[in-house]
Order: sequence, then structure tokens, then C-alpha cells
Amino acid sequence: MPIIENLLINILFVLIPILFFQIFYINIDSKYKDIILAIVFSTSIVICMNFPITNFEGHLFDLRFIPFVLGALYGGKKVALFLYLVILAYRFYLGGVGVYIAFFDSTLLLIILLFLLIPKYQTYSLKTKIIGTMALLALIATISLIACHTMFGFILHAPSVLLSSFVVAQALTMGLSVYFLEYLITIDTMKKQLYHNEKLKSLSEMAASISHEVRNPLTVTRGFIQLLKEPIIDEEKKNTYINLSLQELDRAESIITDYLTFAKPHENIELESLNVTDEVNYVANVMQPYALMHKASITKEFLINESYILGNKKQLQQCLINLSKNAIEAMKNGGKLVFKVYKEDKKVIIKLSDTGIGMTSDQISRLGVPFFTNKENGTGLGTMVAFSIVKAMKGEIKVNSKINEGTTFTILIPESGE
Repeated sequence: MPIIENLLINILFVLIPILFFQIFYINIDSKYKDIILAIVFSTSIVICMNFPITNFEGHLFDLRFIPFVLGALYGGKKVALFLYLVILAYRFYLGGVGVYIAFFDSTLLLIILLFLLIPKYQTYSLKTKIIGTMALLALIATISLIACHTMFGFILHAPSVLLSSFVVAQALTMGLSVYFLEYLITIDTMKKQLYHNEKLKSLSEMAASISHEVRNPLTVTRGFIQLLKEPIIDEEKKNTYINLSLQELDRAESIITDYLTFAKPHENIELESLNVTDEVNYVANVMQPYALMHKASITKEFLINESYILGNKKQLQQCLINLSKNAIEAMKNGGKLVFKVYKEDKKVIIKLSDTGIGMTSDQISRLGVPFFTNKENGTGLGTMVAFSIVKAMKGEIKVNSKINEGTTFTILIPESGE
């Protein structure tokens, strides 16, 4: 039946703005929300009037009041007034004897919205919102039919299926639309609350971890200083206590430095063109003495002579030093650390492979998480800083590892093209 088909088309045009509500309204800056609501719901109103359920003797029967009510309730009084003017302007443009009924219905609905519903709507429960808006639209539809009959004797001539479907469709579609919108708002609120709780949890864990890590060297230093207050203490012990105190203070400073390096934004760092082979060669040479202390060797494989990336020299060196230091310490009984540099798909690739104790898949998945570490005296901040630096250079780090066989860190950074 044409009436049923047109009714379904109208319902579709009413529900489509809810999709836009989900995509744009919830996730954009608040200063644009009213404008978007006004545009989306006014478009729905115009389309509904262009494709009415039926046009009976100049009277347009459609669901235009549903987007009108939705826009008013969720956009406020300014949106309500704008949609009211859109309805009147376009209805007068279409013409017909139903113009006067449309003016009466729209004005009555606007008054109810402005003075009764909008001020307290957000305080109502979901059930009250649904039942209230359904009752309002059913009432407006009934009043419209009574007004048509009073002025033009319409009801005596109109088919009963039209009257019943019009009233029921208004109410049910209104209730369904309110339910969908409230559901989307609830999901978004829960998502934001969850994100907020996760941030608080992470902040709490990081604060506790930093406090714990810094407290240890400070406690040790305090103990040595107390010993230095003893009246009878030989010069050798005094120097030993002082040296140990300085070492512990250096450790505390290192923890704080690593944390600050991670915490401060990298977007504002000064970028320059870096020759990757030069930087890797520098880091390998710097780490050579440390490797010898741990009975490990370092080798280099440069498959390219020159390859440039955009980055910060000091931070790239710090990233490579942090990763190579971890690799050397993972080779407790000695081993081999290999630096390998090559290009692939317009990306410069730096590989650090060790023959250490390796990691499980669970340990790999937690790399870069603040204060997760596989070392007895580690903090995890060095790895976290390395991941952060590579990300700031628009690169990524991949990790492959096998227990008792070793670990490979693969750093991929876009080539600068120089």
C-alpha cells in the first residue's frame, strides 16, 4: 500500500539524523553542536514534508514533528525556534489549506516545548522521557485531526487506516527515537567515565611507582649520612659512604630524568636530518665498554652507507642506548649484540639483536608500560622512553623474542628523502 510505503520512508528519514548524532554530535566541540543539530534535524523536517505519508485534500500527513521535538529537547530553545521557523517557512512554501493547521500545531508544540519540557527534560528518567514524548506527539496528532475536522470536516471523508496509522506512527517512532538517542548518550558517558577512570588509575600507579623507586636510593643515602655523623669513623669508610651516597643520588636522578623524558611532549622538539648509520655507529662505540664489562660483544652490519631520517640527535641516541643497555644486561653470561641497519619500503630499519634470556609473549605485550621491567633493579622507564621517542619520530618498534635464545628490537622510521 502506498500509505504504508510512505510511512516507512518517513520513519527512515526520521531515524537517519540519529546516525549523524552518533557520528558528529557526541564527538565534536560543544560550540558547533547546536549548529549541527539545527542543520541535521531541519533537513529531516524538509525531507519528511517533501515525501508525506499522504496528501489528503491539501493536508500533508508526515512525521515532521518528530525531528522538531528531538532537536528542541537535545539542542535547546535556540534550536527549537530555528526548527519552528523552518517548518512554517517550508509549509507555507508548499501551500494548501493545511497551512493553517500546520501553523496551529507547530505553535502549540513550540509553546509546550519551551515552557514545559525543555527546562526539565534532562532531569527525567528514560521511561518518563519515552512515555512523555510519545504522549505529546500522539496528543498533537489527535489535536491536528480534530482541528481538521472542525475547520474542514476532514475526518468524515478520510480513510480510517490513515487516521490510525498517523497517530500510532507519530507516537511509536517518537519513543523509538528517544530511546536510541538516550542509549547513544549513555554509551558515550560510560566511555568517557571509563577513560577518565583509566587515566586516574594510571596516574595513581605511576605516582606510587615513582615514589617507591625514588624512595629507595634516598633511604640508602640517608642511612649513609647518618653513619657519617658518627664521631669515630676512619677516612676510608667515610669516602666509601660518600661514594655510595652519590651513586644512590645519581640513581634517583636517573629515574626522574627518564620519567621527565617520557612525560614531556615530543611534538615541539627540534627536528633535524640525521644519518642513521652515523648515529648507530656512535651508540655502538659508546656502549662498547659497558658490553665488555658484561662479557658481551657488539658487532655492526650496515647494508647501506647513508640513510637519513628526521629526528632529534640526542633523543635518538638515548633511545638506542636504552635498548642496547637492556640487551647487554639481558645477556647475563655474556653474548653478542648486533646492530643492523638497512632500508625497506621507504623506511629506515634499525635492528638490535641480542642472545640474552629472551621474553615471553606476555612480557613483550607489556613492554613500554610504565614501571614494567624484567630486571631486578630496573624501573621500565628506559624502555618506555625508547618507545616514546620512536613514536615521536612517526616510527614504530616491533619485538621478537624467544626464551633462552634472545630478543630482536626492530625500529622502523620513515626515510626523510635527503
